[in-house]
Amino acid sequence: MTASRIFLIFVAAAFAACDTPHKTPPKKPAKKSSDAQGIGQKTENAFRHAGGAMEKFFTGHDTISR
Repeated sequence: MTASRIFLIFVAAAFAACDTPHKTPPKKPAKKSSDAQGIGQKTENAFRHAGGAMEKFFTGHDTISR
């Protein structure tokens, strides 16, 4: 009698475990390369910084990099 109860509990637990849906995680969209996205902004900032440093060296004022 107890063996049959243990077996029924085991079968019920197996059915309950199989009933849960197994979901695959959603796919993340591919990231764009950060180098390609901001190359213009990075270049502009670099030129402004260098130009501001040169202006400050020659004139004593830095109005470009602001």
